[in-house]
Amino acid sequence: MIRESSLTLDHVVLVTTDLAVSKRDYEQLGFQLTPESSHKGKVRPDGPVEIWGSGNHCAMFRQGYFEILGITDPDRYHEHFRVLLDRFHGMRMVALGCENAEKFYEANRERVPQLIEPREIGRDVPYGKGTKEGLFRVVQLEEGAFPEAELLFVEHATPNLLWQKDLLEHPNRVTALSGITLCSDEPKATAERFGRLSGRSCSETKSGYAFSLDEGEVRIVTPSEIAEVYRKAVLPAVPCVAVVTLTVYALDEMKTYLEEKEITPHESELGIWVKPERAGGVILEFTD
Repeated sequence: MIRESSLTLDHVVLVTTDLAVSKRDYEQLGFQLTPESSHKGKVRPDGPVEIWGSGNHCAMFRQGYFEILGITDPDRYHEHFRVLLDRFHGMRMVALGCENAEKFYEANRERVPQLIEPREIGRDVPYGKGTKEGLFRVVQLEEGAFPEAELLFVEHATPNLLWQKDLLEHPNRVTALSGITLCSDEPKATAERFGRLSGRSCSETKSGYAFSLDEGEVRIVTPSEIAEVYRKAVLPAVPCVAVVTLTVYALDEMKTYLEEKEITPHESELGIWVKPERAGGVILEFTD
């Protein structure tokens, strides 16, 4: 099992076929999004650093963040993200934060042979009136290691560029990425896979399994449990990341905000939620 001094739910990634439409949808939901920013890195280990054909908008929180990723230039490298889109449009990637990607890889590669050597990825992050280069060191998994989502481990080399103070306030008053819920026909097998890859032990709940990270929680349930709690919610596929749970300052204010935008909030045990068709294929749940 992987042993790591700190492991967090760093961010989740909605992969979209239309970045502009998803940006509009999430701004209507009350998120302040960063300006469009394109990725860059080496397509081949021995190749040059180049600008890729993928880009994003991010909603930055005091804890974690939410990334909306799409293809910005089909003539540049984007094959990795095209593979994700070929399956379905929705929440496709989950990034767990680690302190040092190289040490993480070296300490765990023998125990988890599906780990791929760290690679450095960058993007020009809007900063002030210009941009600065944001750097990320990423440890990915071989294809098929975790079919529920693309699971990766990330070290932020330039966190101050992402978590800029003026980006942390949102009209809907979301403050944190507090959890995700994976939907699986075989929740026990999914929990065993996640536990082996993350090195964290799980607790059994009345509805499935749960992993507590240093920041955030990962839950695993069946489609029938999703159907019971989030009635009439239609998921894009199973297995998938079915629910993203976000903490807000005040739930009643969030409910009022959604109603003013003519978006119907539905009640759950934790708070309120919005149907996948309003959020790009994932259930957004808000709790205080």
